[in-house]
Amino acid sequence: MDVACQALSPAVNDPYTAVLAIDHLSVIFCALARRPLGLHVVRDDSGAAVIITGRRFPEYLAVMCGLIRRYGAHEPTVAHALLRLLHNCAVVVAREDERCAAIEEQAGIVITDAEREVTQPIDLALVYAEAEAVHQQVAKNRWATRTSGKRPEEPPNP
Repeated sequence: MDVACQALSPAVNDPYTAVLAIDHLSVIFCALARRPLGLHVVRDDSGAAVIITGRRFPEYLAVMCGLIRRYGAHEPTVAHALLRLLHNCAVVVAREDERCAAIEEQAGIVITDAEREVTQPIDLALVYAEAEAVHQQVAKNRWATRTSGKRPEEPPNP
């Protein structure tokens, strides 16, 4: 995240490096999306337990998206890269409602900031297309949750 944020600072102003950093973060967040996160219980040999509170996936996602989004809201390629990361995460989380909701929430915030900061409609077209891909994947995941457990090829049209 630091590389992306530093690349987007006014002194550096290098959105290409930020996009590359986001692409690397996509690999990390797709791995996180499949892992159990949050509370961890650790027991010693005698059976005594210690509960360790950890961040859940929505919290990790909010921190990462928030930092990069605030620095790069004016740059449509950064918004597109964040949305691509969110789409990749949506593909791997499948039927986990909390994680799907967090992905959809972050996508909405990215779009809101891009609409506020990016003035050219043509620059927003790619951002909107990627946001739609995120929305469709989350809808597909939710539809799959309501079916018999089979992962559908296509969700019904809303």
